Amino acid sequence: MPAAPDSVSRDMFRLYRTRDGQSYILESPLKSKKGGENMLLISQDAVQVKTLAQAAALGLDDGPSASQVDICGVVGIIDMLLGKYLIVATARTLAATLQAHKIWRVTAASILPIGPASQLLLARKKGVDDRTLGKYTLDQELLQSINEIANSGHLYYSTTYDLTHSIQHNYLRTSRKASQTVIDDRFFFTKHLAQPVLNAGEAAAPWVLNMICGFAGTIDLSIALPHEAGAMEGAPKSYKLTLISRLNRRRVGMRYVRRGLDFDGNTANNVEMEQIVYHEDYHRCKKLSAFVQIRGSVPSVWGQDLNMNYKPDLLVASIDKPAVWNSCKKHYDDLKNQYIGENAVEGSGPDIGKVICVNLLDVSGFEGRLTKVYEDSVRRFRDDKVSYEEFPVNKWCKGGKFQNMEILVDRVRDRLVNSGWLIADGDVPASSLVAGGAKTSTPLTILKLQTGLARVSCLDSLDRTNLTCSIFARYMLPYQLQTITPGLGPLPASTNGVIASDLRDPVASVRAALTPALVRTITNMWADSGDAVSLLYAGTGALKADVTRTGKKTIRGSLTDGINSLTRYYLNNFVDGRRQDAYDLWTGKAVASQINHLVETEGVKRAQRVRKPYLESGSGIIGRIVPSFVINTIEPLLQTATEYARASPRTIRPTVEPQVHETARRVETTTVTRWVSPHFDSEGSPNSIPGLLISAAKLYAPTQVTSAIEFVIALALFAYLLVLTRILGIQGHSVVNRPRLSVEYRNIFDLLD
Repeated sequence: MPAAPDSVSRDMFRLYRTRDGQSYILESPLKSKKGGENMLLISQDAVQVKTLAQAAALGLDDGPSASQVDICGVVGIIDMLLGKYLIVATARTLAATLQAHKIWRVTAASILPIGPASQLLLARKKGVDDRTLGKYTLDQELLQSINEIANSGHLYYSTTYDLTHSIQHNYLRTSRKASQTVIDDRFFFTKHLAQPVLNAGEAAAPWVLNMICGFAGTIDLSIALPHEAGAMEGAPKSYKLTLISRLNRRRVGMRYVRRGLDFDGNTANNVEMEQIVYHEDYHRCKKLSAFVQIRGSVPSVWGQDLNMNYKPDLLVASIDKPAVWNSCKKHYDDLKNQYIGENAVEGSGPDIGKVICVNLLDVSGFEGRLTKVYEDSVRRFRDDKVSYEEFPVNKWCKGGKFQNMEILVDRVRDRLVNSGWLIADGDVPASSLVAGGAKTSTPLTILKLQTGLARVSCLDSLDRTNLTCSIFARYMLPYQLQTITPGLGPLPASTNGVIASDLRDPVASVRAALTPALVRTITNMWADSGDAVSLLYAGTGALKADVTRTGKKTIRGSLTDGINSLTRYYLNNFVDGRRQDAYDLWTGKAVASQINHLVETEGVKRAQRVRKPYLESGSGIIGRIVPSFVINTIEPLLQTATEYARASPRTIRPTVEPQVHETARRVETTTVTRWVSPHFDSEGSPNSIPGLLISAAKLYAPTQVTSAIEFVIALALFAYLLVLTRILGIQGHSVVNRPRLSVEYRNIFDLLD
């Protein structure tokens, strides 16, 4: 948050727990020069702003184990199954800059229980019913995944600039000059968590951080640019290039759980990428430029049903189905509303921007169905503002011929250049989220707006997509540099005002000044961004990263791709369901009916396990002799085997995953027949010897793969389960781990063919 003129921002501020252990009191992140700072009270019931005197009256915990934590920001409050938890950032590092604004990366975060939830563990066997204890045990599992998100290193914020919007959208929003453009909070990744603080009113605004999830980085560009005769002396040659990648929170999730569109037209793995160039000496030369492009899953309703196959079959819904076509239409309308609603120059200028839908999929074979439905949907939309460009990378670049990507650039360069890039002059203003925010010395003047963009996608919208986006960004960089550098000639234009890029390369001299070392630095940052997006969606770094970084395939890169592919294979089948549950809670997508179902089945079963352990560390003869880690390893296996032994053959029923259809009036449960299994009951307990063997193995499945040992264990476990299912003829659908809180996941699968 920008500091008011009479206050300064604190790098760190203090969090206290109240003496009764029920609430937290947070120091203000703004230090007032006049005194009289407010405090923020967070309890189970409310979030309130208090004066220092009011906060002191509540009593702070000053015992020997007093809870006093130095934090650098509030991420938000998450409502779990049993109680609420406060998520705070405890460490940060400078990731990027935008003129005077600093962009911070959260490197450590803590999750703190609000209210009495933390005391439940002490009384878990006495005076607590199975349902409540079940909620607690489920919360502990889900909080592990929530903690992974908070500590992933992919959360970024600025205390002076609203990072959730591009410079262009921030300008249009704050100046209220958007004539057509729709600007919303889709990239405010912590919006759901921050809502309780936002609801406390304007006085609580200093504690709100508009965080994005994705990537931010800045590199130095030192370029010996040519200057025309008469150019000003000492023209700057040092620039900063900042890349910001923002993940859309509306359809966030894991690779095989979130594919294509939802019913509101939101696409999976949707990332807005903004390449910003400004002068290192921005106090003297204030011009800057920004180029935006987006990536996202193929815009139709489709999916791949996990079944332990390396490449699950594509399931694609026909766009002739009303629900599917409505989703496609909403998506294309939304692209127009977000990115091509303005003229190039405010109130005038050519209206030539377009959405360029770049499809990198194969036109036949496995990906052919998706290519056809993509092309058909654009054709059916019938709008000159939305164009389609097909470029099957696997065909054109077969055998490592990635230089053929220049063919794609040649096809779309006119549309890219004519869609433009933002050109502005002045100081990037501080966000106006706090009344009385600091004023900039030189107001930002917009010289030209970007009026179109490229929308790039492949199957996962990761590897081929990131390669393509980095190439587009490198192609546009000389245009950005030329238009902000004093002394360089203006870009040639045809009679209708369109840049004459079809006649010659108007920035050839600038392009030639980009040395190979400089290009490597730029592509490395784009590869880092691609790795971040890939880790969020698929669990590993991007494939083909060596091509993005060096322009060619390497032996080391091929080995890394092989390891990453196998790691994805394991994570997608046995970890991503749990991660998706965490994302659904983080973004507010979890549905009460699904939560209740989870508590009544798995939660109650876990509570009963806690109450009646076979082995308990420190209890009984065995518990005192055997090390606790051995007990913790053996106990789940004993419980699973006992549940199987107790199951009566006459009560065995196949697993039917509940599918919830939400309407305005009712919630009804049906079944997804493809997920029926004779080997497990509806609570996941084994109904057969094969089911028992599978359940026992899954107990020891690593929840992450971050080391060589974890990789070997995961690979061995997966191989065992794969062989077992093939020999015994067990459907892979019943073995994989699916999300338990996602209604949308089940509803979409009901439409797929």
